[in-house]
Amino acid sequence: SAQRAFTAQAFATLRPVPAFLSRTHEIVSDPRTDHIISWSKDGRTFIVWKPEELRKLLPKTLGLFTQPFASFVMELNVYGFVHYGSGNAEGDYFEFGQDGFQRGKPGLMHTIRQKENFGRYRH
Repeated sequence: SAQRAFTAQAFATLRPVPAFLSRTHEIVSDPRTDHIISWSKDGRTFIVWKPEELRKLLPKTLGLFTQPFASFVMELNVYGFVHYGSGNAEGDYFEFGQDGFQRGKPGLMHTIRQKENFGRYRH
């Protein structure tokens, strides 16, 4: 029913956004890091242009990783991000997207959930 859908939507907005998601959104949205990681033209995905430089940035910014880029990608997978492509004639890049993770819409992150069964294997 409409009331049930509203209640589920309202509940979703009350759940805190995990630090990984909010901090990643901040990094992607920061124009100072656009040469390393940025939103795609339509803002529905983001692109890692320089994985090596992102790897150096992640421990400082997110503080969550021992193996920065691989851990970053693994964490994206936990939250249901899709890997859309890698590399072109100009070099390596990695493009990721998730319906709840879009430019200018940080409120959507409340809808993102961890994939089931990931939690029991993570430390």
